[in-house]
Amino acid sequence: MRTPGTVNWRNLLQRSPRPNKHLRPSVLPLSRLPASIRHYAAAPATAVELAHTRNIGIIAHIDAGKTTTTERMLYYSGFTRRIGDVDDGSTVMDYLPAERQRGITITSAAITFQWKPPHQPTHTINLIDTPGHADFTFEVERSIRVLDGAVTILDGVAGVEAQTEKVWKQAGKHFIPRIIFVNKLDRMGARFGATVREIAMKLNGWPAVVQLPVYETDDKGEDLLRGVVDIIERKVYLYQSGGDGSKIQLLDYQWLGKHHPKLLDEAVDARNALVELLSSHDDALVEEYLKLGDHEKIPSASIKRALRAATLSGTGEVIPVLCGASFRNVGVQPLMDAVVDYLPCPSERPPTPVSHGLSGQVRALMTFEDANRLCALAFKVVNDPKRGPMVYVRVYSGTLNNSATLWNTSLQVKERANRLLQMYANEAVDIPSIPTGHIGVILGLKETRTGDTLIDDSPAARAAEKAALRVVPKVKTPVPKVKKAAEPGIKVKQVVPIDYKTLRLKPIDIPPPVFFTALEAHSLSAQKQLDEALAILLREDPSLNVSTDPDSGQTLLSGMGELHLEIATDRLTKDLKAKADMGRILIAFRESLMEASPTISHTTYMPDGTSATVKAVINLLNNGDRRHVPRTPNIRMVDNNYVSLTLPGETTPLASSSNTDPTSSIAQIRAAMLSGATAALSRGPTYHLPLHDLGVLLQLLPSTPDTGPLSAAAISSAARVAVTQCLECVPSVIVEPVMRVVVSCDEASLGKVTQDIQGARGGTILALNASNPHPDVLLSEDRQKERHRKIEHDRFIEDEREMYRAAGMLRYFPYRTVAEMEVKLDLEDVWIPITGDTDYGYGTSGRANAMEARGTRGDNGKRMVLARMPLTECVGYLKGLRSLTGGRGTFVMELEGWERVQNNRMETVKKFM
Repeated sequence: MRTPGTVNWRNLLQRSPRPNKHLRPSVLPLSRLPASIRHYAAAPATAVELAHTRNIGIIAHIDAGKTTTTERMLYYSGFTRRIGDVDDGSTVMDYLPAERQRGITITSAAITFQWKPPHQPTHTINLIDTPGHADFTFEVERSIRVLDGAVTILDGVAGVEAQTEKVWKQAGKHFIPRIIFVNKLDRMGARFGATVREIAMKLNGWPAVVQLPVYETDDKGEDLLRGVVDIIERKVYLYQSGGDGSKIQLLDYQWLGKHHPKLLDEAVDARNALVELLSSHDDALVEEYLKLGDHEKIPSASIKRALRAATLSGTGEVIPVLCGASFRNVGVQPLMDAVVDYLPCPSERPPTPVSHGLSGQVRALMTFEDANRLCALAFKVVNDPKRGPMVYVRVYSGTLNNSATLWNTSLQVKERANRLLQMYANEAVDIPSIPTGHIGVILGLKETRTGDTLIDDSPAARAAEKAALRVVPKVKTPVPKVKKAAEPGIKVKQVVPIDYKTLRLKPIDIPPPVFFTALEAHSLSAQKQLDEALAILLREDPSLNVSTDPDSGQTLLSGMGELHLEIATDRLTKDLKAKADMGRILIAFRESLMEASPTISHTTYMPDGTSATVKAVINLLNNGDRRHVPRTPNIRMVDNNYVSLTLPGETTPLASSSNTDPTSSIAQIRAAMLSGATAALSRGPTYHLPLHDLGVLLQLLPSTPDTGPLSAAAISSAARVAVTQCLECVPSVIVEPVMRVVVSCDEASLGKVTQDIQGARGGTILALNASNPHPDVLLSEDRQKERHRKIEHDRFIEDEREMYRAAGMLRYFPYRTVAEMEVKLDLEDVWIPITGDTDYGYGTSGRANAMEARGTRGDNGKRMVLARMPLTECVGYLKGLRSLTGGRGTFVMELEGWERVQNNRMETVKKFM
């Protein structure tokens, strides 16, 4: 049993007495680690057991307490000697000057530390602290891509906020197991029960409440958060008031019944409700209950096992809910225990999807048992002034050794890992290898970008036996030439040899930029320095985009929002020393057609005697609707335009190529056709803006003796001219980005906010007190878009299920159809605690009673307004919103789609062009 003297400080007995040193950006050899790292870094010479490893991320809305919670984790694990403070700028994770100045997390930071739960071995935790601001969504996306689990932090006062829902969906897209920590329960207005209800209502999952807060009244009659009740272990963690959280009294239910009898009744009720919830997902727990005949007799280990199994599915159907107050140092150690108990180790994750082949159409599933060769994903690149480019990687198979020769399958180039590092925020330690399932940093890679796949390209690796990957072809297999032929048109399970040179992990999705600004170099001599700095910046942050205005010749920097561009410009001028000025924020408008184009054929004759004839036709799309575009492997997407390529049945080798391989020739023809279409779609016929929401169908006609042989240059030119002529045949219109905005304001300001949105800003109110409206409140065009999205999702699910089924891994299939995901919970069946709602004190918990007594969070003064607004009206909206709400209003937004600009808004739009 843990005692107050050993609960958190078990490792501190080994600490060196030397004084602490400030963090410094240097690489240190293992022989002289800093005092903050020496006893707690994982020994790099030996591979840490995967079963005792956790790769987790901290995700939440801005100002929910992510960094504050992370700092406590580092302190209680013994990694740091003092608790960092966000307001003082003394945190370990927020090490950038801009982060400390603004008090927010801008870039994700990785750190590794050790934690030993009670009665378990020491575990290695690789943690990534992610930003909460909507402008840095890509930082969250690329971090989630490589994580095995996530801790979602909720503000106990604000509840489930808009950005929380967004990052929750991002994690759900990758089926990341998640647990929830309800933070800030020490603040006035905190309501644990209301937050649990919002978890069920907004995140559409069953909240599995495993802790309850303990409040005590002080001399002034105010409720103070003193600890938490562990309803599974039937224990009470009581913290010293005003302490650093290191001294914990571990008490039993006898003490709880004596001092808080109502809380004891609720804890018993909560345990029974948890057993009932888990019984509907775990047959073994039902059998154990039938055998024992009483909820109270079920062992804690059985409940934890069932809860862990439900959480590891990654669907978010069952959500463990913990509570505390990180700033008051309450509840963080049990949260770290829950990370070990309920989140997966790397080997417990489903098989990793990969693809290979020239066009990436052959897909496979890779498990840890299959892995005989190194395969890693680069998910982040940071340029350090002393170390150079630092590439963060997650190793999915094999072991990455120091000085290894790597092959970048995305860029088809060879790289060399000069050094390997393990990161501790901005400190780094040299390590000899990065084992399977771990995260580390490579120095010396010159070309690798975010999302690239790296494999071992050493002679020993090439000679090694290929991994036995299970592969399902994307196309129907013809009748095989064997004695017992399969029926024609039937998919035949077969093993396709792996082409390691083209093996790729699933890439990281990059959202399209919606804001842009002009950059002006101070002089012609400073332009080269600016270009070099921009290249470094784009390699670090692929969500940024650089282009050149064809009319003015200005350099345009595009990003996700105003703050994103402001931070990027500060980094250009201050860190990368580029001498340039930033212009005003502009909007990335697009151009589209008003009707479909006629079919046009064009033949291009080249001076070398080669030629090509391409037939083109352009259809209109509705925000990515592919109904007018055939579902073929030759579809490519360019700026939300779908380009469908149709090739002749029999393709002869290109005249300009010495390679007579038909497969190689087809790949070159596809690339040439796509290149020509992309060039034509980059500049509209009327407003000279990039084209948007078009479906381009290109058909390459067979060559004849009269036209001459084919060549890549002729094909590209013919495709470009054919598409350009189609664009010029029909009128075009400007389309502008439209944002889905969630505004949070108080009840008194609600009328002003809604009037401002609907009036001056030309927006539309979709719902009140909801960030995800019911389909009935959506407009007709929104319902149509939603239907198209669901159809595309279900088609994807069917393709994926077939691949898993043929590979014999259907038990690992993680995806769900739209109908399965949209099963709404009946809130009357959700157990909701009343304890922790400080407005009510201790009361009677339950289902209907709790909801009836508490009502909605809107009664507490906060209202949520869901609206649609043009992006032009969102620029500077925060300043106007704070003026309307007395400084208390906030909002978040995300790109919803693109709409045509009406005539009454043309003057406003021209101001941003």
